[in-house]
Amino acid sequence: MPDTMLDCQATLETTAAAPGAALLFGAGRAQPLWLWLALEAEEVTALEAALIAHIQSPLFPSRLGDAVAAGDDAALLRFASRFAPLAGRYAEGWPLVLAAARVVAERGGALSRQAALSAVEALQHQLHAGARGLSADPAALRRFVLGARLAADLWLRFLPPPEAALSTLTRLGELREAPEPILLAELPPAPPAPPLCSPGIRVLGRFEPPNDRAEWANYEPLCQPMPLRQVPRDAAARLAALARQAPAFAAPLAELRRTLALSAHAGRPSPRLRPLLLVGPPGVGKTWFARRVAQALALPFGSLNLGGATDNRCLQGTARGWSAATPAWPVSEMARLGAPNPVLFLDEVEKAGGQRDSNGRAQDTLLAMVEPESAGGWFDECLRTTADLRHVLWIMAANETRGIAAPLLSRVSVHQVQPPPASAFDSTLAGLLLSVAGDMGCAATELPRRELETREALRRSFARHRNMRRLRAQLEECLGVAAEAALAVAN
Repeated sequence: MPDTMLDCQATLETTAAAPGAALLFGAGRAQPLWLWLALEAEEVTALEAALIAHIQSPLFPSRLGDAVAAGDDAALLRFASRFAPLAGRYAEGWPLVLAAARVVAERGGALSRQAALSAVEALQHQLHAGARGLSADPAALRRFVLGARLAADLWLRFLPPPEAALSTLTRLGELREAPEPILLAELPPAPPAPPLCSPGIRVLGRFEPPNDRAEWANYEPLCQPMPLRQVPRDAAARLAALARQAPAFAAPLAELRRTLALSAHAGRPSPRLRPLLLVGPPGVGKTWFARRVAQALALPFGSLNLGGATDNRCLQGTARGWSAATPAWPVSEMARLGAPNPVLFLDEVEKAGGQRDSNGRAQDTLLAMVEPESAGGWFDECLRTTADLRHVLWIMAANETRGIAAPLLSRVSVHQVQPPPASAFDSTLAGLLLSVAGDMGCAATELPRRELETREALRRSFARHRNMRRLRAQLEECLGVAAEAALAVAN
């Protein structure tokens, strides 16, 4: 590693070929691993291995790289504190300081104040160095935002608040002069701060139970901050795989991927999705699609059919005073699922009835639930408190748009879904096999083996009707016949 920044480019070319260099410094447009606000256990282990391999390599000055073994938190912190004052002289010095501090912090070890301060300083130097030209480089802007949030996260988690009688500058001076090691266990306890990667959402305000039924205890957790369910990092790849299985839903899946990309760019743990309205004939797979989207995003799922609704009580619930008083349906689902951001599916929206001058129309109630301004303070007449519905991911289905109020149509993203073409039989069948296996609690490879003649018969039938619901029914019948034959042979 060079002693000045003059050899920066040569060092980058050398370290890029070294194992683990991408974990420490990034590769091309890829983000370095330490920029993520949360790390999995295997990622922490990989980051530590890459760091140790780098500081023990011949390129690194031996006077700075003490012998560090895997799992040696004290040696990692000693390295971070000693190397931090000199890190600016080296082409990739700051990421090394930060990587050492992150490994100890994410592994749950006691992080010294000086090591935490060194990590924050390392991030600040990188942020200042990369602050110019951010508007011309979206990747650099994203690194800048993630780095700023990570610096704040480390400060809140590992540095104590200054005493009331001392200024911040005085307190920082004490931190620099404090002898090592000063561990968090020796410091006055600070109130825990929620992790920046998963903010708490208070769904319900405080409420008085309408009566003495025991079920109201199920809604108490919604009055406390609940973490948002985070979508997996490979959610975009999962949605791409779903698009290959269901090409008829390519347009809504493309919108979902764009929303995920924007949320990741902004550092949000869970996306806010504009409500989707899937319009298509019966049997095209709208309900199947909604369930698979929830599985791809690793979010809980709830569904409601509005086809037979004659008023808005199915959505709004019933007011306090009735013997069978019930909260609004989204509130009940969030209490049942234990998440403030579930995927809620409404089927046959165009068939929801009701009159404004009697018990109300379900579509008017739905409009207030999906409108961002009113969803944040939805008033539940049963609990007599406000509910935050802004984080719900709505997916709706209808056979046609006729019968849906224009104000509701203007607030949803409408996608026309046509029956899949006959050429999509292979991918459609593969998706249905995964669906059947998931419902049965087994892998697709564990389902009964189908004969080639059976597959070709299903192909010919699908070419005539192109109906996913009918194809699934036929597939389940064929699997049942194959299972009976397998049992007969076994017995």
